[in-house]
Amino acid sequence: MDVHENMLLEILLRLPPKSVFKFRCVSKRWNEIINDSFFLQSYAEQRKGLDDAGRLWAFILCPSGSTPIEIVPVLDNQIGTIQRDHGNFICSSNGLILCVHLHGNIFCGHNPITYTVLNPLTKKWVSLPSPANVNLGILMGLVCEENIAQLVANYKVVHICNSNWDNELMIETYSSKTGKWIESKLFATDYFRLRPFVAPLVLNGIFHWTVSDVLIAIYDPDDIGGENHLQLIEKPRAEGRSYSSGFSRSSDGLLWYGENIKQIMKFWMLPKGENGYRRSCTIPRQEWSLVHTVNLYSLCDNYSIISHVQACMQDYYDLYMIALNPNNPLIMLFSIDGTTFLCNIVSKSVEPIRYHGPSMEDHSDFYTLYPYFESPFLSSYALQ
Repeated sequence: MDVHENMLLEILLRLPPKSVFKFRCVSKRWNEIINDSFFLQSYAEQRKGLDDAGRLWAFILCPSGSTPIEIVPVLDNQIGTIQRDHGNFICSSNGLILCVHLHGNIFCGHNPITYTVLNPLTKKWVSLPSPANVNLGILMGLVCEENIAQLVANYKVVHICNSNWDNELMIETYSSKTGKWIESKLFATDYFRLRPFVAPLVLNGIFHWTVSDVLIAIYDPDDIGGENHLQLIEKPRAEGRSYSSGFSRSSDGLLWYGENIKQIMKFWMLPKGENGYRRSCTIPRQEWSLVHTVNLYSLCDNYSIISHVQACMQDYYDLYMIALNPNNPLIMLFSIDGTTFLCNIVSKSVEPIRYHGPSMEDHSDFYTLYPYFESPFLSSYALQ
């Protein structure tokens, strides 16, 4: 590689993944450089810990009823749309989205359900083969993994086969590497039952299900020696009723939990044990450590826009914690009476979210809001 290519390599290593992926089309040589395993490994190392990794790119609006899913861009108004044929949004992971489409009556046709994995930034999508067992609760999860060997998207889809009151859970796992579903059994630390129609939150490649108001279940498919282990964890319990909550993982893999109680937002961290979070029993709530407490009024003192919106609040339900940033638990998204804000928990800096196109206040129907974050993985753009 000559001096000019070395300079090109240094420039590419400093660009966001979407830009690098586009530059494959510049020339055959550029495409060879970007597809090289040495570049992929170097790029992955370069992106670790960057402030712009995992930026909020858009919101996915899932209205009630049969209304099509909409994407409201934040950074890029050229983001793709989710076609009606792709069906209903289930979840997202590192830039990829999992959708399900029900074809009429589920009991009266061959393969009546279609599952699709797509990347709305590249507008590429892949239809998955149907799993052997069909669960009407659509308890599924998607995890997108980084691929530093070749520029091809790696992902897994976990499909729950049963959701009974039990300490065992049958699952099917689809891998993009094999193109097949494989059935296996998970063993939990106690009896439980997953909530229907609630997809897991995937953080650091680990599935997190909300089991109840006081309990969550986590499953790490890559945990060596514990690949069939389902760990139950009690949520921290604060005084008062929680109106909304969220989970995140820090760069060191620690689990964080935040919730708002009336106008107080609290954030806990769960320390790891000798084997991480893998135990032979359910982890009790007493092991959580309260790290931050944020009062909405303290934010109102410095930000007039919050104070103005807060004065219009009719109920505590109007304050809603949308999510914690999956790559930084100290970055929070919350909304007040339809206005969405991005908040840094430590510095207490707050900024309103600006949208491209119609704002969410223009939607009269009830909808669920899901943040869509930019993928830090270059390979997630190479869906094929």
